[in-house]
Amino acid sequence: MKIYNVALIGCGKIGAVHLEHIYFKENISVKCVCDTDLKKAELFKRKYGAEFVETEPLNCIDRPDVDIVIIATYPSTHTRLIELCFKHSKHVICEKPVAVNKEDEKKFYSLVRKYPNCKFLAGYILRHNETYKKVAGMIREGCIGRPIVMRMVQNHHTMNWERYLKLIKETSPLIDCGVHYMDVMQWFTGEKIESVSAIGARTEPDVPKDKYNYGLCTVKLSGGSIGYYEAGWTNSISASDVKEFIGPKGRIKIIYKDNRTSNAEEGDLIEYYKYPEKEYITINLNDERKPTDLQIDYLINMIENDTPPVPSIDEICESLNAVFEADRQIRERSI
Repeated sequence: MKIYNVALIGCGKIGAVHLEHIYFKENISVKCVCDTDLKKAELFKRKYGAEFVETEPLNCIDRPDVDIVIIATYPSTHTRLIELCFKHSKHVICEKPVAVNKEDEKKFYSLVRKYPNCKFLAGYILRHNETYKKVAGMIREGCIGRPIVMRMVQNHHTMNWERYLKLIKETSPLIDCGVHYMDVMQWFTGEKIESVSAIGARTEPDVPKDKYNYGLCTVKLSGGSIGYYEAGWTNSISASDVKEFIGPKGRIKIIYKDNRTSNAEEGDLIEYYKYPEKEYITINLNDERKPTDLQIDYLINMIENDTPPVPSIDEICESLNAVFEADRQIRERSI
């Protein structure tokens, strides 16, 4: 069994999510952790059994004993770090979004084409989530018919405003998490996003004037399906999480186990309503919401068997283009 040596760049909340499910795997060795804050890196070293600590990303990336680099830094650094990894022949898992503007997206696209021997997997963790994979299969099999209406909401009542404000200065709620749900809409339907419309608002006084902390994006897809994604990060909005898919033959709703009012021990709830039978079917899946162990397993499969990435590079760029268009519309209007 080959042991893969992993370096993590970015010892924050998302970095911890990546390591929590992989550091105990028999074929994984956490070789190095890196953060500009040495105290954070030292804490990760102790917590996850890393061998080395660095504060400069290149010192991780150019190590000959590192096979895989996980990039969990702020979005504006992603493209530059991907390029460094590829130049040093490293395989990469990079958190989303992999780019924060069209220029970086074009650079990203050219990099993955230039370095085909470096396997790249974007952090679209829902692609590896068993609940989402189950619902994708149900919809693809025609359980609710076509066209499909998709309702998606991811609002955060912020309890650590400074953290969110720092991220808002980097990107926006629509871009940061929206890439997931633009991808889900295409994945579940097999259709392509054809048009995008968006509005946004600044509801907090310290949000920069060229940024926004609430956005609503609607999309029309090639097969007649439509969907919307709502994302707000504010001190006053109520936290809400809606994932619902509606068709002429019924609807499917995903309720995470943390949001269930009963039977949370059964895992995520898939609520399936069949029409015209008017019958409710419940499916329980005891799944990890962010299965980073399955994600790195998939990357290793790519390395060993030349398996294509999921989502594909083109699909990553399609999801980016949708949220970039939404972001453009909001910025060009009065925020």
